[in-house]
Amino acid sequence: MRKPEEKKTVRKTVLMTEALSNEIEEEAKDRGIKPNAVMNERLKHPGSDNKPSFMAAVQDFTNEAVKKLEKYSEQEAKELEKAGNKLWTY
Repeated sequence: MRKPEEKKTVRKTVLMTEALSNEIEEEAKDRGIKPNAVMNERLKHPGSDNKPSFMAAVQDFTNEAVKKLEKYSEQEAKELEKAGNKLWTY
Protein backbone atom coordinates (compact mmCIF):
# COMPACT_ATOMS: atom_id res chain seq x y z
CA MET A 1 0.00 0.00 0.00
CA ARG A 2 1.27 3.46 -0.85
CA LYS A 3 2.30 5.93 1.79
CA PRO A 4 -0.03 8.95 2.02
CA GLU A 5 2.61 11.26 0.53
CA GLU A 6 3.02 8.92 -2.47
CA LYS A 7 -0.67 8.93 -3.38
CA LYS A 8 -1.66 11.00 -6.37
CA THR A 9 -4.31 13.40 -5.16
CA VAL A 10 -4.00 16.42 -7.48
CA ARG A 11 -6.12 16.42 -10.63
CA LYS A 12 -5.16 18.62 -13.62
CA THR A 13 -6.81 19.04 -16.99
CA VAL A 14 -4.42 18.87 -19.93
CA LEU A 15 -5.15 19.87 -23.52
CA MET A 16 -3.43 17.80 -26.21
CA THR A 17 -3.86 16.85 -29.82
CA GLU A 18 -6.09 13.97 -30.81
CA ALA A 19 -3.02 12.17 -32.19
CA LEU A 20 -1.15 12.42 -28.88
CA SER A 21 -4.21 11.26 -26.96
CA ASN A 22 -4.53 8.24 -29.26
CA GLU A 23 -0.81 7.49 -28.87
CA ILE A 24 -1.09 7.56 -25.07
CA GLU A 25 -4.21 5.38 -25.11
CA GLU A 26 -2.55 2.85 -27.44
CA GLU A 27 0.64 2.69 -25.35
CA ALA A 28 -1.40 2.18 -22.19
CA LYS A 29 -3.40 -0.59 -23.85
CA ASP A 30 -0.24 -2.31 -25.16
CA ARG A 31 1.41 -2.18 -21.74
CA GLY A 32 -1.71 -3.07 -19.75
CA ILE A 33 -1.65 0.11 -17.68
CA LYS A 34 -3.83 3.20 -17.38
CA PRO A 35 -3.30 6.22 -19.65
CA ASN A 36 -2.70 8.28 -16.52
CA ALA A 37 0.34 6.12 -15.71
CA VAL A 38 1.72 6.69 -19.22
CA MET A 39 1.27 10.46 -18.88
CA ASN A 40 2.92 10.52 -15.43
CA GLU A 41 5.86 8.48 -16.73
CA ARG A 42 6.33 10.82 -19.68
CA LEU A 43 6.20 13.86 -17.40
CA LYS A 44 8.75 12.42 -14.97
CA HIS A 45 11.14 11.35 -17.76
CA PRO A 46 10.75 13.95 -20.53
CA GLY A 47 12.92 13.60 -23.61
CA SER A 48 14.46 10.40 -22.32
CA ASP A 49 14.19 6.85 -23.55
CA ASN A 50 15.40 5.62 -20.17
CA LYS A 51 11.95 5.25 -18.73
CA PRO A 52 11.42 2.50 -16.15
CA SER A 53 9.53 0.33 -18.63
CA PHE A 54 12.35 0.58 -21.19
CA MET A 55 15.02 -0.15 -18.59
CA ALA A 56 13.10 -3.24 -17.45
CA ALA A 57 12.82 -4.43 -21.06
CA VAL A 58 16.58 -3.97 -21.56
CA GLN A 59 17.26 -5.96 -18.39
CA ASP A 60 14.91 -8.75 -19.50
CA PHE A 61 16.68 -8.89 -22.87
CA THR A 62 20.11 -8.98 -21.19
CA ASN A 63 19.02 -11.75 -18.82
CA GLU A 64 17.74 -13.84 -21.73
CA ALA A 65 20.96 -13.29 -23.71
CA VAL A 66 23.09 -14.32 -20.72
CA LYS A 67 20.99 -17.45 -20.19
CA LYS A 68 21.40 -18.50 -23.84
CA LEU A 69 25.11 -17.67 -23.96
CA GLU A 70 25.81 -19.77 -20.84
CA LYS A 71 25.13 -22.90 -22.91
CA TYR A 72 28.15 -22.13 -25.08
CA SER A 73 30.53 -20.09 -22.94
CA GLU A 74 30.09 -19.58 -19.23
CA GLN A 75 32.95 -17.05 -19.14
CA GLU A 76 31.48 -14.90 -21.91
CA ALA A 77 28.07 -15.08 -20.23
CA LYS A 78 29.59 -13.76 -17.00
CA GLU A 79 31.27 -10.93 -18.92
CA LEU A 80 27.99 -10.01 -20.62
CA GLU A 81 26.16 -10.10 -17.29
CA LYS A 82 28.82 -7.86 -15.73
CA ALA A 83 28.54 -5.39 -18.64
CA GLY A 84 24.75 -5.36 -18.26
CA ASN A 85 25.03 -4.69 -14.54
CA LYS A 86 27.32 -1.71 -15.22
CA LEU A 87 24.47 -0.08 -17.14
CA TRP A 88 22.57 0.19 -13.86
CA THR A 89 25.49 1.73 -11.96
CA TYR A 90 25.86 5.49 -11.94
